Amino acid sequence: MQGLSGSAVAHMAQALEEESRGRHELARGWLARAFRAGEPAALRLLAESLMLRDPIRPREGSEMMREAALQGDARAAFICATIAGQGSDDPARWEQAMEFLDIAARLGSVEARHAGALLGDAASIRAGEARASTVSHALHQSPRIGVCEGFATPAECDWLIARATPRLQAARLYDPASGMGLRETGVRNNRDAAFDICQSDLVLVSLRARMAAMLAINVQQMEPAMVLHYTPGQYFAPHFDGLDPTQAPLAREIAAKGQRIATVLAYLNDEYGEGHTNFPALDWRFKGRKGDALWFWNVGPDGVLDPKTLHAGLAPLGGEKWLLSQWIRAPRW
Repeated sequence: MQGLSGSAVAHMAQALEEESRGRHELARGWLARAFRAGEPAALRLLAESLMLRDPIRPREGSEMMREAALQGDARAAFICATIAGQGSDDPARWEQAMEFLDIAARLGSVEARHAGALLGDAASIRAGEARASTVSHALHQSPRIGVCEGFATPAECDWLIARATPRLQAARLYDPASGMGLRETGVRNNRDAAFDICQSDLVLVSLRARMAAMLAINVQQMEPAMVLHYTPGQYFAPHFDGLDPTQAPLAREIAAKGQRIATVLAYLNDEYGEGHTNFPALDWRFKGRKGDALWFWNVGPDGVLDPKTLHAGLAPLGGEKWLLSQWIRAPRW
């Protein structure tokens, strides 16, 4: 924060202190003061807070992020590209997204330049989305499981690994017994990195649009995507992605957010031994090649959790395993 006034520095420090204690509204007040005192990045951080932290005010946050971008914040412009790209059913939104990506690149964002080179243009994104929806084929009928070969390009896979690597942390699970949120557990010991709207990018947005086309669902049904990382000895024990409505905390979550009806797993590399996705109830396992995507419905056509979707992420015997995991919700049945 070289060159800033002492008050701007102090306000930013106080904002970070309040944020670390979970006092989001107080942190927002200090960010606003820091911005008025001459710290331009405070406006972007305030926008992120409004978009991601309770009490969430996404429209206000999006408008503030746009203002930060127009004031010359490259990171804000990069995030605005992601926000605009979420409207995957509107070609004009793709064009707007690419315009913001170009602004971010001109403001000095290296990741924006790399993303732009990887994506090409809006027309190529739309073509890739349509192509992905035509090459998917079913492997099982009950439960419904299928694969899309070549779903992602090698460059897209490498991009996601590079974006996830610096943010990997110990994977956690929701504790349905206590309803106390996420915690580390013996069920899994791998690492992961989640991508909320401010951590995402247009490359991931385009992949999610392909998933939506592939499964004939709306992008808005998707939870934040996650990149999963496994080294030898790391696993995700047999589990269901669908939520058990007989457990009260999960029943409340289903009522509020809908059942987790489907899962897509995209395989981001293939330089590892074994490490299959195992379905023990089917006596069947699958290991995709780099860029392949496996999809399965966690519920039957009636919306009831299918016990045959029990699955596990087996530990690789050598090398590192990288996956993109996408959970999909639906309104309550």
